[in-house]
Amino acid sequence: MQSLSEIDTTSKRASKAAGFSWGVAEEIGKSIRSLELFGLPGIINLNLYLKKIKKNHPEKLNKIDKENKPQNKELCPIYCGVAFLDQCKQLENLVSIKFYNVNYPLLILPFISRASEILGKKILVQFNNTSFLTNFDKSILSKNIDEKLFQQI
Repeated sequence: MQSLSEIDTTSKRASKAAGFSWGVAEEIGKSIRSLELFGLPGIINLNLYLKKIKKNHPEKLNKIDKENKPQNKELCPIYCGVAFLDQCKQLENLVSIKFYNVNYPLLILPFISRASEILGKKILVQFNNTSFLTNFDKSILSKNIDEKLFQQI
């Protein structure tokens, strides 16, 4: 078992080694720590995702719209999450936001949870039949968890 600080530091370093900037790596460390704190498998998903993108680093998503589709094959959950968090005040008035083809979608969840705290609103996140309710970054409630979300091998 690792401490939350070890999870944060290890995630940060691995992300930097995988090609993410230090700023994004810092956000990844916080996010993986948060997933693990809420009892969700953040470390294993990050590890699998970093292995997947090792030779083909994902492109950044700079602006979140009502519908977000990848220009290539898949959206990066980390860049989507960072963009969502950075733009959450501007996105507050949208009733729903859709992301298509997000790889390892569980990795976007802690960014949305942090946005919930910033906005002071609960945010409902749905991946296929699985629902997560973020509660001001204090808890994440889940319903109908699909194990495919936790690992995509």
